[in-house]
Amino acid sequence: MEKPKITETATKMVELLEPFEPQERLRIVQASLTLLGDTFIATKPVGQTPPDDEPGDISVSGQARTWMKQNHVSGDELELVFHVAEGKADVIVSEMPGKDQKAKTINAYILQGLASFLVSGIPKFDDKSARALCIKSGCYSAANHAVYIKGVGNKLTGSKDSGWTLTSPGLKHAAELVKGLIK
Repeated sequence: MEKPKITETATKMVELLEPFEPQERLRIVQASLTLLGDTFIATKPVGQTPPDDEPGDISVSGQARTWMKQNHVSGDELELVFHVAEGKADVIVSEMPGKDQKAKTINAYILQGLASFLVSGIPKFDDKSARALCIKSGCYSAANHAVYIKGVGNKLTGSKDSGWTLTSPGLKHAAELVKGLIK
């Protein structure tokens, strides 16, 4: 007797399993492997991160999860800097990091970009929300604000009118800010 082809067998299995719910399918496959004397190797469900990568109770975008893993930032660390709920992230630090008003202003813009990135996966934000964060955190200077923002370097692109986007160096700096804030 000729051994059946894997693709034909898989097609038949899919036809048999199709009417069942995902959890029932998993139980059927596990039971079948057990009856055959094989060991079932568990894998993570589609769309979920493994336990060591889980951001805890914090709900972030898929892109943010990748950023967290690449930069070794945990959900617990983010929760000390951001309040994330109902599709919105708010910066909750008691004091903006930075040695002077300019650094604090730039860091406020970086954290505002990260807040947007956490919930949408896109590090784009408007100037109004970043200025509001500067005012809230006490680093807004009407006389010098525009000058401070011009000194942001390669961490942001954009303008007051079109909005700002956090660049890759900006996202890296954001990770350093989060880690520095929790020390």
